[in-house]
Amino acid sequence: MPAPGAVIGIMGGTFDPLHNGHLAAARQLRGVANLDEVWLMPNANPPHRTAAPAASAEDRMRMVELAVAGLDGLVPSRIEVDRGGISYTIDTIRQLARDFPGRRFTLLLGSDVALQIRSWRDADALLDEASFVIFNRPETTLAPQTLHELGFAPARSRIVHLDTPAVAAHQVRDRLARGAPIDDLVPAPVADYIRTHDLYRG
Repeated sequence: MPAPGAVIGIMGGTFDPLHNGHLAAARQLRGVANLDEVWLMPNANPPHRTAAPAASAEDRMRMVELAVAGLDGLVPSRIEVDRGGISYTIDTIRQLARDFPGRRFTLLLGSDVALQIRSWRDADALLDEASFVIFNRPETTLAPQTLHELGFAPARSRIVHLDTPAVAAHQVRDRLARGAPIDDLVPAPVADYIRTHDLYRG
C-alpha cells in the first residue's frame, strides 16, 4: 500500500492486450513525472469503443498482472474491472479519493487521448477534480495553449515527453489473427498467456 502523501499515476486503458509500448510509457512516466507508483488499470467496458474488447476483462487484467510482476513501482489495479459496467474515469477518480484518503492521484493521458477529453462523461467535473500528466510521443504533440483551450487547469496539468516504441494493440491482434509471431511486441509473460489461452485467434 502506498504511503500517505505518495503520488500515484493512473494509466488506464483497454490493454487488449498490454504491449511493450504501454510498459515503456509506464516506466518512463514514473521517472519523468516523478511518481512514486504507476497503477495500470484495465477498464471493464471502455466507453469510447463501439466494439467490445476482444479479450475478457479478466484476461486483460491477468496480462497486466503478469507484465508488471517484479517491476519496481508498477502496480496492477483491479478497480475498474471489479466495479464492472462501463468504466467512466470520473467514477474512478472519485472512488480512488474515497478508498485511499491522503494519497495523491494523477491521470496519465497520451496527448491523442487528451484531445478527446471534452467527449468524456462529466468532462467539466473531471477537469475540475483531477490532476493530469499528458505525455507527448513522436507522432502526437500537444501544445500548452491547446491544453488550456480544452479546459485543463495549468495548476493541475503538465506535459511531459516520452520516447516509446510505436506499438498499437491492433498490430498485436492483427499478427495473431494471421498466425505471425508477436514476441517483439509484448512482454514474454503476455505472449505466453495469449498462447496458452488461445486469445485473439481471429
